[in-house]
Amino acid sequence: MTAAEPDRVDYVIVGGGSAGCVLAARLTEDPAVRVILLEAGMDAARPEDFPDLASPYPGIAYCNPRYTWDGLKASLPYGGSNRPESKSTRYEQARVLGGGSAINGIGANRGAPFDYDEWRDMGLEGWSWQACFPYFKKLERDLDFDNHFHGRSGPFPIRRRGEEIWTPFTRAMLAVCKARGIAFLPDQNGAWEEGTFEMAVNMDEQRRRVSTAWAYLTPQVRARPNLEIRTHTTASRIVLADGKAVGVIAVRGGASQIVQANRVVLSAGALSSPAVLMRSGIGPAPHLGDCGIEALHHLPGVGQNLMEHPSAGIVPFLRPAARQRGVPDYHIPIGYRFSSGLEGCPPGDMHMNFVTRAAWHAVGRQLGSVFFWVNKSYSRGQLLLDPASPDGPPRIDFRMLSDRRDLVRLADAFERAVSLALDPAVNSVVSGVYAGGMSEIGKRFSKPSARGAVITGIGAVGLDLIGRLREKVFPHMLSNYDDPLRLVGNRGELEAYIAETVGGVWHPSGTCRMGPDGDRMAVTDATGQVRGLQGLFVCDASLMPTIPCANTNLPTIMMAEKIADAHKGAA
Repeated sequence: MTAAEPDRVDYVIVGGGSAGCVLAARLTEDPAVRVILLEAGMDAARPEDFPDLASPYPGIAYCNPRYTWDGLKASLPYGGSNRPESKSTRYEQARVLGGGSAINGIGANRGAPFDYDEWRDMGLEGWSWQACFPYFKKLERDLDFDNHFHGRSGPFPIRRRGEEIWTPFTRAMLAVCKARGIAFLPDQNGAWEEGTFEMAVNMDEQRRRVSTAWAYLTPQVRARPNLEIRTHTTASRIVLADGKAVGVIAVRGGASQIVQANRVVLSAGALSSPAVLMRSGIGPAPHLGDCGIEALHHLPGVGQNLMEHPSAGIVPFLRPAARQRGVPDYHIPIGYRFSSGLEGCPPGDMHMNFVTRAAWHAVGRQLGSVFFWVNKSYSRGQLLLDPASPDGPPRIDFRMLSDRRDLVRLADAFERAVSLALDPAVNSVVSGVYAGGMSEIGKRFSKPSARGAVITGIGAVGLDLIGRLREKVFPHMLSNYDDPLRLVGNRGELEAYIAETVGGVWHPSGTCRMGPDGDRMAVTDATGQVRGLQGLFVCDASLMPTIPCANTNLPTIMMAEKIADAHKGAA
């Protein structure tokens, strides 16, 4: 049964993730603006009560099913136009107040100036680097730098952890890079240059993760009488009347209610915002018809332009003295930005990390990673509803590496990673290097438990004792296990391996992209307003017309700060 609320608020924001929390906090700075924020997940209100979310080791949070959507799967690789039905794999997306910022890898980087100048050159007025840069400074409270590149008074703390988290493996990889003439940069978020650097992270002075829920929805903000936060609440449909969004149908505990608002803002993320639009009759009309949904507003671009950062990695087995000591701490201390040199690709289009531990437990402490991705990818996928179950999880097909430039660059990066990890200077800290990643068995132990600690502790002792015989065990422990030397010796086999095993970095974006007038595939204009409809906006990573050379969290927060200012200016 659906009942209408008597009062209409100014804004209902659907999704309390990286963008939604920012919007709710900024819009309610005006006491005359009433906002309801809807979040499908739980409210992790205080870091003191959620040490797994606040932990500086993000691997504890991002595989915990308590904080992610159940049943969400995606097809990652692209096998060509005649490929068989693609295999889907579990794809974690946050379902908790704070969204991805509450469970992600804690990276806090902006991307390149040309990322945003590219948006401007696509006809999106107001999205150049010069226009976006002040909002990157506005959001941040940089704990290390006080110069023209950085802000010092924003709500979002950003820092670098320093040498306290470097391990012998970290130092050995940096030494190899230095010997090869690779510069060490003082600041990842400074001038856009090639080289290695300390990863900028969203942690506070106490070395705790800080999500947007904790940074923006402070106790003082939550106490505002013009802000209401409703968790465990999903938005099933947008309510339209005479070409205008007038509210949403919100569902909590099986009961639905119409939340009336002058403006509706979808901030549910690049995999949920387009799905909500389509379930509301807004999207590609033929597909909506296949799903039994009346097409109220034909927008063919909804769910298209799906982007990610295609990734791969190799796994070094660390000698005992080279492992991270003590309790799990931040495990991605060093990044490496480099250029592919492929014609037409921008500088710094590739990214690599030297990772000091693979998981919280004893076996994870034995394994490092050289993890790399295409930082400026060109492949595009799509998101559609399931015609057999439109209200269920959508069909997500990233079609990674469908653009050959991405495949070539990722294979080149694999060769670069193997060359670095097998440099003789690394032999003192690494006793073997393997191709592969975390298996489904490994993911079962991603959540800390006493039982998991015992089992992995026994397994770790065994792996150290059997020496090189562990190569008989690793095919059962690592997904996509292979010999990296064999792969780099045959380019055809390497590309085939990469094409089949490519992963992502949990950076979905682009499915409700902005575009100029006349762009028929654009879902919104440069302000985030859905084309052809009044009162309906999108504000999250789905707006991105191209993917930036960055972890998408900080650019998403920047976009929310900028769009919030535009709404306040239009009030």
